[in-house]
Amino acid sequence: MPEPVLITELEFRKGQATFLADGRIDAIPVPAAEEALAEAVANHHCRAVIVGVTPYRGPLYEALAETGRSASAIIARFGVGHDSVDKALARRHGVIVTNTPGVLDQSVAEHAVWLMGALARNLAAADARLRAGEFASPCGVELGGKTLGILGCGAIGRRVAQIAHFGLGMRVTAAESRSVEELQRAGGRAIEELLAAWGIEALTPDVERMLGEADVLSIHLPANDQTRHFIAAERLAAMRPDAMLVNTARGSVLDEVALYDALAGGRLAGAALDVFNVEPYAPAIEGKDLRTLANVVLTPHVGSNTHEANRRMAEACLENLVHFFSGRHDRLTPVVEEG
Repeated sequence: MPEPVLITELEFRKGQATFLADGRIDAIPVPAAEEALAEAVANHHCRAVIVGVTPYRGPLYEALAETGRSASAIIARFGVGHDSVDKALARRHGVIVTNTPGVLDQSVAEHAVWLMGALARNLAAADARLRAGEFASPCGVELGGKTLGILGCGAIGRRVAQIAHFGLGMRVTAAESRSVEELQRAGGRAIEELLAAWGIEALTPDVERMLGEADVLSIHLPANDQTRHFIAAERLAAMRPDAMLVNTARGSVLDEVALYDALAGGRLAGAALDVFNVEPYAPAIEGKDLRTLANVVLTPHVGSNTHEANRRMAEACLENLVHFFSGRHDRLTPVVEEG
């Protein structure tokens, strides 16, 4: 008999066809709020849940520890980022945490590039003016020949670099905390070959230098204690006033108040954000609402929300669960904490 698996409602809708077509689990949609999810775990005597970006800070782990007392329990993240899951609490309660690396790289990378284009050509303003009866828009800029700075040279950052360089003709530089030796070991090739394949002209550990050269900055950092507000007032000041910033990583890596001040004060030309410190978005400080600025493009954390990526994420979650239920824990994709 298939084991019950609780799936938070949004994630269930995204992967519904895949979840319902798989006879290896009994897929049950449930509210994402922690108290309701924990209660459902107990009611269904369920030891496996699939979750999205809603934060879980206590009751869920206690409920899973109880139902998984004899055979352990699992939280399968529908996605890659796992800052919403408290890994220390999970370990304390014997709960395994997995994610789905690699399956959303293309979707998020494409979205980052679309956001660059929206900024460069003032698409949001042009659309709003046309809908209001005007037939005019501010003059834009070409991205071809411009310098793109990639902050964080992981899989998504590298894919953005490839699209920007080979597709748009941009010059790409990247700032990365890992050493050349680490990158070579991970990539299995000399760094010169790797950079050529990624479309990256220069790689540096000097973030400030990269920021000062970039026409466009694309952020691809993980969320952890070391990266919280990594881009704040000082580093924003290192950027040129005609530069643009794109964040499709995690909201916590960017100080939204400092960003508002830079944009409103003319010290940064524009910003496009798909992720926020608080989701759904709410201003960090009253009177500094990014939605009021004309040089900002905002999307509601939809970088990975494509039919293709949702199907791949659902399939990856299911594979993790099947391995878990079969006791093949060596075949899981446990979260990797960076930093």
